[in-house]
Amino acid sequence: MAFSIKATGSRELTAVRRNLRMVGDGDLSRQMSRGLQRAAKPLKPAVQKAAVQLMPSGYGPLLSKSVRLRTSVRERRGSASVQIKVTGAGKRENRDVVRINRGVLRHPIPAGRRHPWVDQRVRRGFVDRPVDGLGPDVAREMRAVVDWIADQITKG
Repeated sequence: MAFSIKATGSRELTAVRRNLRMVGDGDLSRQMSRGLQRAAKPLKPAVQKAAVQLMPSGYGPLLSKSVRLRTSVRERRGSASVQIKVTGAGKRENRDVVRINRGVLRHPIPAGRRHPWVDQRVRRGFVDRPVDGLGPDVAREMRAVVDWIADQITKG
């Protein structure tokens, strides 16, 4: 499951990334990455809490412990966005976070049955709800990080 927050405003993220490459300042680039990750940090506990609240009692805590967030800056054809990817690691494979977020939990049933896996309807939005609530604040914080980096580049 991934969602993107596009940093817009007085300075575009694309221009800042281009200028960072031209300047070749690795330290500023690292500071920007750390700042963007710090801005997204409140999302993880919110998603974990929502997983416990919205999932069946036996699965919520398990899903909550497996939630991982990864922040990256994506550039394509002159535009850039900050992407936060939400994943969940299972014992054998990653959990289908997209499908669970949509309200469908696929799980095994006891052996001896004809179909060993079943789909179970669950409450939807364990990722969407926290993102909708915190997304504007995270986006604002990310824009502030990008603007600060742009000011540092301008100051030279």
